[in-house]
Amino acid sequence: MLSYKFKDWEDIDGSSVGTDEVEASFDTVMQQAKTIEKEQTLMLMKKRSTRIRRAAVAAAVVVLAVVSPLAWHIVRSTQPETAFAEITVPDGEIQEVTLSDGSIVTLNAGSTLTYPERFGKERAVTLSGEGFFQVTASKRHPFTVNTDNITVTAHGTVFNVQDYPTGPTACATLCSGKIDITPSGKDKSGTVSLEPGQYAGYDKHSGTLTSGRTNAEEACAWKDGDIVIRSMPIAQVFAMLERRFDIDIHMTDDRYDSAVLTAKFINDETLEQLLDAICRLVPGMTYSLEGTDVYIR
Repeated sequence: MLSYKFKDWEDIDGSSVGTDEVEASFDTVMQQAKTIEKEQTLMLMKKRSTRIRRAAVAAAVVVLAVVSPLAWHIVRSTQPETAFAEITVPDGEIQEVTLSDGSIVTLNAGSTLTYPERFGKERAVTLSGEGFFQVTASKRHPFTVNTDNITVTAHGTVFNVQDYPTGPTACATLCSGKIDITPSGKDKSGTVSLEPGQYAGYDKHSGTLTSGRTNAEEACAWKDGDIVIRSMPIAQVFAMLERRFDIDIHMTDDRYDSAVLTAKFINDETLEQLLDAICRLVPGMTYSLEGTDVYIR
């Protein structure tokens, strides 16, 4: 608390001085009071300014503390989200889709492809089923196909990928260019690089990835409507026919479970022609066709 004494005021005795002296003393005291008031006002303003600045800094710190955890969320929420498209091919059909980079994907029956409507720095799609990929070349932006079991990476090439949920294996076959195949969830040491005419297969039961030579034209023959069967268990053959013709095949006898087939059927052959041929290849096998159900006996 500041204390001030006004000179000539406390010593004045109003009964012994004249009016002029009182007024003169009063003016002197008022002048001093104005000076003191000005000084106090400046001091108060200075203190208030300091408090305001400190409060502003504290408020800024609080706001920063509140905003910082949300900053990335706000930035992300203001960025345009990538729109995805999905195409599912029903059994009995084959469809083709052109991606935003000009790459062309032919999808086999019973397949689903999920892809960005427009690619950014990364070109990545997700496949369930089978697809034949003709990828537009780009060294800076690799093209990735993800399935439940493998990841296929290419820069510009032609290849086939198959990974049906019910199939025992996931595989990729290279027609031209170069691709890398990595089991999903594995480190890069498990990656296999393919040259044209090679395939890589991932065994879902054992978790092993193997590679070797193959006939790439045969592996991709399905896109032209042909069916090529090479040392394929009968159960896989029937699964392929179910997707191809949108039918249900019922095995009523387990004596054919160990049968393995090798055959080729061209595009214009009917379901009955295929079943007749298979029954000739497997001794004793017969079938009956009832609507969309086939019974193997």
